[in-house]
Amino acid sequence: MSRRSHRRRHLAAALILGPAALLPIRAEAETGAAKERVVTVFSNGLGQVWEHRVLTPATGPRDIVLDGISKRALAESVSLAGTAGDLTVRSISLDTNLLTPDRLLRAYLGKQVGVVKTHPTTGEERIVPATVVSLAGGVVLRMDGRLVTGMPGRLAFPDDTQGMVTSPTLTASIEAGSGTDGLLLSYMTDGLDWRADYTATLAADGKAMRIEAWATVENGTGVDLDADRLRLVAGQVNRPPQPRPVAKTMRMTAGPEAAMDAAGALPLREAVGAVHVYTVAGAVTLPAEGRKQLALLAPVTVPVTETLIATGNPPVFGPQRGEMAAAHPEVRLSFANTALVPGGLPLPAGTLRVYRVGGEGPPLFSGADQLPDTPDGEVAEISLGRAFDVTLRREQTAFKRLDAQGRNVEAAFRIELKNGRGAPARVRLEENLPGDWTVAEASQPHARSGSRAVWTVEVPAKGSKVLTYKVRVAR
Repeated sequence: MSRRSHRRRHLAAALILGPAALLPIRAEAETGAAKERVVTVFSNGLGQVWEHRVLTPATGPRDIVLDGISKRALAESVSLAGTAGDLTVRSISLDTNLLTPDRLLRAYLGKQVGVVKTHPTTGEERIVPATVVSLAGGVVLRMDGRLVTGMPGRLAFPDDTQGMVTSPTLTASIEAGSGTDGLLLSYMTDGLDWRADYTATLAADGKAMRIEAWATVENGTGVDLDADRLRLVAGQVNRPPQPRPVAKTMRMTAGPEAAMDAAGALPLREAVGAVHVYTVAGAVTLPAEGRKQLALLAPVTVPVTETLIATGNPPVFGPQRGEMAAAHPEVRLSFANTALVPGGLPLPAGTLRVYRVGGEGPPLFSGADQLPDTPDGEVAEISLGRAFDVTLRREQTAFKRLDAQGRNVEAAFRIELKNGRGAPARVRLEENLPGDWTVAEASQPHARSGSRAVWTVEVPAKGSKVLTYKVRVAR
């Protein structure tokens, strides 16, 4: 991992909305370059940064200034410790009051600034004094004895940044022992996130699927993070309510193309408490506002089951005339995550995209769904969409109140399933029935699953099948 060979200087801008003149605003008592950095990324927008920084040996109280801190660091989480000696930390201050055009303009409310005017013929520029009168709903300036709205030109400010900084800086008052030669810095930050992305290729017969997984890591901290070790945490960790509002930072919705990094070894997985941690092999650079993809799991092939599921909510508490509109059953794939590799293979939550082999050309995208955290031994199920060639129509054929109040009723239904495929289709019908219900009659046996009556119907190729049932319901 590349390291800066010189110390970064804290700079501020005498901001002109055009070329900016950069002027030093503070002198550093001490700046520690990071010797080692470990970045841990959780899947809820939270990150943890741990750094081993150089500290020039010196005794007695002093102030040190550390730069390169995340712009979205949680100030209350910062901690410092020493290496190879004692270190007493008397105070820590994290300055995230960043210099921006909007903040600079607000800092000069009621104060004098300059408006840069350009001569239309000669191109010569001159600066006209103006006072910022109001920023409510727009900019109002007083210049040349008049009130001017909008931005009549570029604004020029005095070289006073009003205490704002160009990047977050951490200032600490410390007293180090004679042997202390390094700092251990740790803090939590918003703006780091990761998710698993799965690519699955379904065999032509639909009975097996090859799955490979990538980790997509996003860095929205506003600073580059060169990680000697990158750790990705799968699972849910609790976050208490934030004690202060999170600084607004533009989240990347469409960033640079993901960098595929499959050359090295796969991440090492280990269970730590209630979560799983994937440690990426080798150093990784996470560019600010960038996205990177890393190989997460080796490809595995699993047997899968394709099921057509039709869920209905039949009207049982009142008569209904006519046939309901045709519906298409949902296509679901399921597989058992059981000992896919020696020792098991927990699958972190993420998007699973399925491509089906068949016909000419490359595998065809067939749908995608969100895979939840799936531990070893669990059954995973995803939805791919709707079956084009299979339809069903539901019709209420009878309704009767069994008491004067209508609290006990009886309703009968006819469901016709049609299959336009060249092969038989197995459809699982799940009827959501309210109240205390009993199936009084049915053309084929059913199973009960919670509040649902479930039938598995075999529909012949290029044919149809009719299911009828009568249900008694008590409110």
